[in-house]
Amino acid sequence: MEVSEKFVIRLLIGKHTYPITVRRDQEEIYRRAAREINEKLGRYEQAYPNLGAERYTSAVLLDFAVRVLQAEKETDSSPFVDMARGLTQEIDELLGLAPESSPEKKK
Repeated sequence: MEVSEKFVIRLLIGKHTYPITVRRDQEEIYRRAAREINEKLGRYEQAYPNLGAERYTSAVLLDFAVRVLQAEKETDSSPFVDMARGLTQEIDELLGLAPESSPEKKK
């Protein structure tokens, strides 16, 4: 990777500025992430005044962690793969194909 493909951006998160080295093609995602963090911090600060920065930060971290885990669960294709295998087996049985001739058995 060329040096020119990376550069330093400064992100304000909460009340602190962070210099972060990023690839040019990832700059917007970092800036968007910082905006979303700041928006959530602001909402927690308004909803629960006087809790302190650490508690607001913890709430935001939990919020984002839950979103990541939900997204991972939603993109898990293994249930669909299992369903497709089951349907393939049923079709093979209905067509009278011997179990040893199904694609799963040949692998």
